Amino acid sequence: MTYITYPHINLYSESIIEDRDFLEIRAYAEEHDVPIMKVESKEFLKTILRMKKPESILEIGTAIGYSALIFDKYTEAKITTIELEEANARKAIENFKKYNADINLINDDARKALNNINQGFDFVFIDANKAHYEEYFEQTAKMLNPNGIIIADNVLFKGMVANDDLLDRRMITIVKRLRNFIAYVLDRDDFTSSLIPIGDGLTLSIKEK
Repeated sequence: MTYITYPHINLYSESIIEDRDFLEIRAYAEEHDVPIMKVESKEFLKTILRMKKPESILEIGTAIGYSALIFDKYTEAKITTIELEEANARKAIENFKKYNADINLINDDARKALNNINQGFDFVFIDANKAHYEEYFEQTAKMLNPNGIIIADNVLFKGMVANDDLLDRRMITIVKRLRNFIAYVLDRDDFTSSLIPIGDGLTLSIKEK
């Protein structure tokens, strides 16, 4: 396992978290090598959701529906989620039905789908193709309500973004784009943003009024 902070801090955090959310889906994801949100990130996200109490949520990158189900469980929000891969979308819909979650899933390329969405959102979660994070942020920022939040997951990408010693040469382009994305987000004057070094790294951005 690769840690993005001190290993003893991560091990301590893992030891005090009791995960009770959709354990069957997490087990399925581990067995079938489907990337889903890390437990520490999920717990952080739950806290933000409780604080924000969003009425509308947009997710880019459904995978098999784990994070969308977290949003459904811990908010009363209307949820829209976008997933490109058809097999993932089918599994996500199956999981939504299993847990009686009323979630709108769009099976399409996110950049195309976003052009056809006109409503505003209180909360956006980005966890899709890392090479397009800046584009996703730019598009969803226009849809975000004042004081809305955008969170992007996996921005430290197994520590590679923060430490060249961990860099897999096959991932140079993705790492470069994620570094550019982090700089872009932190530099925007219309957002207050932070880099959160938990899980696989998050950016949290709050839109100014």
